[in-house]
Amino acid sequence: MTNYLRDNKFHVGANYWASKNSINMWSDWDESVVEEDFRKLSSHGIRELRMFLVWSEFQPLRAIMANMTVYEYRMLPGEIPLPDTEAGQAGVSEEACRHFKRFCELADKYGMKLIVGLITGHMNFRYYCPEAFIGKNPLADPSVIKWEIKFVRYFVKRFKDEPAIAAWDLGNECSNLAGIQPDQGYIWTHAITSAIRESDPTRPIISGFDNCGLDREAFNLRDTAELLDVTTTHPYQIFSSTSIDPLNSMRGEIDPALRATLYETLGGKPAFIEEVGSIGYNNNSEKTEAEFLRTMLWSAFAQGNHGMFWWCAFDQGQLDYAPYDWNNYGSDYGFFRADGSPKPIAKVAKEFDEFLNSFEYAELPRHTEEAVCIVPRETKNPITLLDSVFILAKQANLDLRFAHAEDKLPDAKLYILPSVFSSKPIFLHRLNELLEKVRNGASLYFSLGDTLFRRIPELTGLTIASRERGGQEKITLDGEEFMLGGNYRYNIESVADTCEVLATGEDGRPVFVKNRYGKGYIYFLTFPLEWQLGDRAGCFADDAKPYFRFYEKFAADASSARAVRSLSRSVLTTEHIIGENRRLIIAVNYSDSDSDAGFELSDGWRLVKYHRGGKAVPAHDAVIFEVIE
Repeated sequence: MTNYLRDNKFHVGANYWASKNSINMWSDWDESVVEEDFRKLSSHGIRELRMFLVWSEFQPLRAIMANMTVYEYRMLPGEIPLPDTEAGQAGVSEEACRHFKRFCELADKYGMKLIVGLITGHMNFRYYCPEAFIGKNPLADPSVIKWEIKFVRYFVKRFKDEPAIAAWDLGNECSNLAGIQPDQGYIWTHAITSAIRESDPTRPIISGFDNCGLDREAFNLRDTAELLDVTTTHPYQIFSSTSIDPLNSMRGEIDPALRATLYETLGGKPAFIEEVGSIGYNNNSEKTEAEFLRTMLWSAFAQGNHGMFWWCAFDQGQLDYAPYDWNNYGSDYGFFRADGSPKPIAKVAKEFDEFLNSFEYAELPRHTEEAVCIVPRETKNPITLLDSVFILAKQANLDLRFAHAEDKLPDAKLYILPSVFSSKPIFLHRLNELLEKVRNGASLYFSLGDTLFRRIPELTGLTIASRERGGQEKITLDGEEFMLGGNYRYNIESVADTCEVLATGEDGRPVFVKNRYGKGYIYFLTFPLEWQLGDRAGCFADDAKPYFRFYEKFAADASSARAVRSLSRSVLTTEHIIGENRRLIIAVNYSDSDSDAGFELSDGWRLVKYHRGGKAVPAHDAVIFEVIE
């Protein structure tokens, strides 16, 4: 199988609909428009496209009814009996296939590589379903799935030799096509991936999902990733909790990298940012949009996220048919305006492409990971929570990998179990495995929401006399006050000799402690810091309270192996091992101001070379330097 999007290269691309007629491009085919689009895109370094087959155009079936049941299927237009051809027996339009053939030939002419979205029924919130299947569930109805299999098996077989095609995508956000029960997502995904592999075992299969659940949802990442080669995220700021901050702020710029990192480490398959964009200009200007894209690209590149595909290649707000006629989200978010002129984001993409082509490390080595964040079972809105964890850890000079609380835990020096709200956050046998690691010298930090957690006196060194309704109060850590708290206030009866108090509430009671546990330590915070920050606007800005100080208390237990420490909370680093005692440091500035705060090198390390930029890190940009021990 080809290694596309499964290597350590970073791929920059765009989601594509033709500039003239967008979703109607297959029924209103204009080869000259497509060729001019490809010319513009390739001249700006965009040579990888995710594109889509409109399901109703490529499989134009009509159900012929007899006594309220389907008697046979025929093809549109009209009621043409299924032709006695391989395409006809799959219900596939020969005309649409001819257009796709030319599309592939033009892509190859301009050096384009294509990710082909197969079952594209959901697009810009309109449903493009073959007439025959209207009213049926495309993810659960056996008759519909049968014809989906026929379509996919035939189409992939017919075009598997096209050199421009790099990968097959299940389709655009197929998980949004209809509601289904848990495990039906696994069965549907298995059916479609099997049909693809039967016809073409050589190319990777990409999920095309916007977001996946982590526990028991119908499209559960940990289940569906088993069937796929590459997983995806579509992290639009306007549809998520990151919209409490500006698009071009740390939370918005780092969230896509967090999601791809989460999906890759939980799913065990490469992940990339398949769709991301600003979605219109009452959310940002063209200038701040470009700042967002530049910083987000550097963040994703440094995290090893494999790629970023912008939504979308061309503006679509000028179109007047549904869904554009009634959907404000289907608007002006392209690299190019309606008149064909490039926006600042097109320049950003071109500059990043030029960097990738000139950078001596074509495949960036993975960065170091000093800690494991355990995702609690049944976490409410986990991305909101994990954004906070990810940022706090990086501000404390830690890089994370993720593990689900149900799965076997990787070895690490430090484990983070954040903002536990569920009464079933981790199985007892997994907790015992985790505690054994702590007894042998690891550290564990966990924070508590409004739930119960077993063995608190043993784990924390605190004997809780009672709990009562709480709220925000002044929390004092190293002489600095923070307005924080939880739904419950814990009244402490006693503190064990093994326990050190790190922070206190207004009445002096312990709220953050460090307890000796075997050869290791357990850090316990009595309120859900990460969850609170997930809903607190501006909390990661330069002038906000330094909440990462809580994480610095336990980060020291794992960060000693790092070569470099950033001295600015807005400049976050990754360390990439490029040889014995040599590391490549990527430092990304998430603020509106240039930073010259600098870096502190650990004993024995020295800076030997700048690969990009210099000592000061420009706003919404990055520098790369090399250190040696």
